[in-house]
Amino acid sequence: MRKKTCWIIGASHGIGAALVEKYFKCGFDLMISARSVNKLHAIREQIIHQNKTATNQILVSQVDVCDVASLQKSCDEIIDKLQKIDLIIFASALYQPTSAIGFDLQKACETIDVNLKGALNLLHVILPKMTAQNFGHIAFIASVAGYRGLPQSFAYGASKAALINLCEGIYPELKRHNIDLSVINPGFVKTRLTEKNSFEMPFIISVEKAADEIFAGLNAKKFEIHFPKKFTYILKFLRILPNSIFLKIINKIK
Repeated sequence: MRKKTCWIIGASHGIGAALVEKYFKCGFDLMISARSVNKLHAIREQIIHQNKTATNQILVSQVDVCDVASLQKSCDEIIDKLQKIDLIIFASALYQPTSAIGFDLQKACETIDVNLKGALNLLHVILPKMTAQNFGHIAFIASVAGYRGLPQSFAYGASKAALINLCEGIYPELKRHNIDLSVINPGFVKTRLTEKNSFEMPFIISVEKAADEIFAGLNAKKFEIHFPKKFTYILKFLRILPNSIFLKIINKIK
């Protein structure tokens, strides 16, 4: 029986790197991608060294999600070498705490390009492959920051809100083609991105815990995977509040 395959994009750090280890230990053949290929090779060597008896493999490919050609090249390579793609996890992201007054337009646009346009680029490349094979599972890591607009996060939050909306909109069509779709909305996870925050981050969890939550949710084919629940349900409640109440609440956030 052929092993399941997983392509993890944004695998060089944080949640993406933790997912590489998780899926390798669960027997998947992997393609791991990011811009920093040296980091990917280091992750590959470390995991293989720690799992010397494993028979599954890790392929490495350099990808810039803003470059359709690099995504296409990696997609063709995984089809050529592994024959199929069972699961794709889009974990690439840019984040920078941002005030509206005096914001850096270039950085804001780069955030949108990676977090949202990168997802569109992936869909452009992968959907013909998955419709041809008539199966597959695509997962996008968004954020609870996409539930509602939050201070200091307008470019990042807008990109994640759009990604959530995108997934909701295409879910029915993909389902008709036997393609599963998941959107992952973590709360605070201890990564190099959240290290940029100067405020207290409630219920923050490790990348290993996040990877466990994601693996379980994807294995169950859930559409939305959100965690930690103590935090995400609070934000889901804020999502349904009338604007008049919600804006009064966030106006108190400095």
